[in-house]
Amino acid sequence: AVSSPLNKVHRSKELLLRWMELNAFTTIYRTHEGNRPDENHQFFSDAESLTHFSRCAKIYAAWAFYRKDLVREAAANGQPVVRHPFIHYPEDPNVYGLSYQQFMVGAEFMVVPVLDRGANTVTAYLPAGRWVHLWSGRTHDASDSGLRVTVGAPLGQPGVFYREGSPQAAQFVTNLQEAGVMAPGEIDSL
Repeated sequence: AVSSPLNKVHRSKELLLRWMELNAFTTIYRTHEGNRPDENHQFFSDAESLTHFSRCAKIYAAWAFYRKDLVREAAANGQPVVRHPFIHYPEDPNVYGLSYQQFMVGAEFMVVPVLDRGANTVTAYLPAGRWVHLWSGRTHDASDSGLRVTVGAPLGQPGVFYREGSPQAAQFVTNLQEAGVMAPGEIDSL
C-alpha cells in the first residue's frame, strides 16, 4: 500500500484555535472535521475550544457590516476583501517583502495571525500612518516610512491593527463591546 502524506497530517488544538482566529478575519468562518476527524482536534473537543470558537465567531460577526461593503466592492471592481498590503501601499518597498505573515482586510485593518507553534507574539510591518493595536488600544506612529512592531498575541487576541480615526474600526470596536468580546471603554483611542 502507498503511504499518503495526508496520513501524517495532524491538527493540534493550538493549530485549530489559531486557525479560528485567522479565519475570523476572512470572508468565510467555518469548521471542517478534516479527513480524519477522530484523530484531529475539533471545535467541540473540549470546553476551551468551544468557548474560543464562540469568541472568534463573535469577532467575525462584529465586522459583518464592513465585510458586506467589501464584498460589494469585490463584485464591482475585483478588489479582494483580504488583500496584500501592496494594494494600498504600492510606493512602500517594505510591503513587497511581506508574504503570508500578514494581510489587510479592506483598507482599514492589518491582520497578523499567529502562524508559529507556541508563539504568543507577532511582528507586524505597519505602513505609513498611525495604527492602533486592537486589543491594547496602543497607537503606533509609522510616520512616512513605516514601522515594525512586536505585540502580544495570546490565544484570542491575534495581531490586529486599524488605521487611527477609521469609522469602520470605531463600529467594529463598538460591535465587539456589545458582543462581550471587549469590555466597554476597554480602549480609548478611537
